[in-house]
Amino acid sequence: MSTDTLDDITAEQVARYLIENPTFFLKHENLLADLYLPHASGEAVSLLERQVSLLRERNIDMRKRANDMLEQGQRNDVLFQKTRSLVLNLLESRSLNDLIKRLSAYCSEEFQLDAVQFTLIGSPEAFRTSQCRVVTLADLSQRMPSLVSTSACVSGIFRAEELNFLFACNQGSTASAIVLPIRQQEKLSAILTMGSDDPHYFKAGMDTLFLGFIGDVIARLLPRFT
Repeated sequence: MSTDTLDDITAEQVARYLIENPTFFLKHENLLADLYLPHASGEAVSLLERQVSLLRERNIDMRKRANDMLEQGQRNDVLFQKTRSLVLNLLESRSLNDLIKRLSAYCSEEFQLDAVQFTLIGSPEAFRTSQCRVVTLADLSQRMPSLVSTSACVSGIFRAEELNFLFACNQGSTASAIVLPIRQQEKLSAILTMGSDDPHYFKAGMDTLFLGFIGDVIARLLPRFT
């Protein structure tokens, strides 16, 4: 500590000294009971009581974070099991129509979605034997150009005209949606769109790790049937 007079000692110097000497109060325990801090209620509490209060608050905060992590882990476990079941279900597909039927049914039932639309990107003539919806790359580029150049999921609230395009038979009830571009060797081959009547179900920037995995599986299955 500096040899300056007490009047010359600053709060910063005291704080720095205590930081550099964390065991100071172990050697001067009697000071803890004599130091008081103002409380929000107007009552004064000792430094020791304040430390106990801070430790209690930190403990509560740490337990809350631990509970949040546990709950998130449980949600991820459920999502993983559903994703696993969907992938195994898709692997049993016998045709493109069967693949799309399985995909739509599972997503609607297990993920409680109100709308599921699978759309192939290409020439309609190339998929005459399929009941799948097909749009050209030019049409997609004109309607929603942002989907052509991205490989990431796009989620949140879309404009009415975008929803009408994404969902072939949309009746205007879809409030939020997520679009998964499916690529084969960097080429956009399809888009999977899922929608909910709940405007908060799909949010911008949400975690799409499992959905991206589903898209990778579909991309590897499509060459079997196209």
